[in-house]
Amino acid sequence: MNESTSDYRPRFTFEISEEQMLRANKLLGQYGQRKAIFCKLLDDVLDAIEVNAGMAIGLLMSEKIIMTGIMTTLSNGMKQTKKKKEG
Repeated sequence: MNESTSDYRPRFTFEISEEQMLRANKLLGQYGQRKAIFCKLLDDVLDAIEVNAGMAIGLLMSEKIIMTGIMTTLSNGMKQTKKKKEG
């Protein structure tokens, strides 16, 4: 392999709105955060599509189902932590 071929790293590129860019810059400014988070999200999305492509794509394009699950888990964890501190 020549040097230019060995340096190749695949990219997943799509356009985002200016508002999304500003929010991402503000909230995910620490080096490596975007890659770490979005690589995991991509794996989860691809896993869901692999299991049931039609349903997964339909749900992903119509609702915020991924973040709903994450936010529910975070909320439950915060409630449990609060109960432990109070108890």
